[in-house]
Amino acid sequence: PTAPVSGGNQSECAQTPIQTLTAEATAPIAATVTWWNSEVGGQEVSPTWNTIGSVTYWAESIYTLAGCKSATRTPVTLTINELPVEPTSGGDQVECATIPTQTLTANATAPVGSTVVWYTDAIGTTLAPSPILNTLGTITYYAESVDDVTGCESATRTAVTLTINALPTEPISGGNEVECATVPIQTLTADATAQIGSSVLWFGSLNGSDSVTDHSLSSVGSITYFAESVDD
Repeated sequence: PTAPVSGGNQSECAQTPIQTLTAEATAPIAATVTWWNSEVGGQEVSPTWNTIGSVTYWAESIYTLAGCKSATRTPVTLTINELPVEPTSGGDQVECATIPTQTLTANATAPVGSTVVWYTDAIGTTLAPSPILNTLGTITYYAESVDDVTGCESATRTAVTLTINALPTEPISGGNEVECATVPIQTLTADATAQIGSSVLWFGSLNGSDSVTDHSLSSVGSITYFAESVDD
């Protein structure tokens, strides 16, 4: 008989639990297929595969009645490709808003030989080709590894969260204070009120980093302190 006709090589990405592949081939009429672990000689086998890697089985035709075998065997290769590991997160990002509002970009690193593909959720199919945030609020993107050769995708995705926090409004001044000196001289203390959820931090200049813990005046003259709101 002629050699069997291959049902085709099979190549799949691993599943959990791992799947079983079975080689297929078709013998001519009045013949059946027997499977072997080598092209010539070898042992007759069950043509299945359920581990990571590849195996090739050889299909031989044998006439059911006469017992004659095909002069050659047909190879069929079964392959189960390993899944890449999920990407390594570049870290969640949390920033206070700038003016104009900044743009945050999610970062993750896939293993060597793989590429990162971003999604909007942990298991869905909605791609996020631009994993950014440039408005106030929080968003989470999910990074998946895709093998550059096999196209296999990591079993899980890595979450990366981006947050841009709103700036609190500036404090409300308790009012400038002007008094005539007393004897002994009095102490004036600057007052301001921050919005709920924020605290007042005092500075000695409008834009500097010279924070002060004593925002008072106890000598003749004038001084200006600057009140900033800091979200708790």
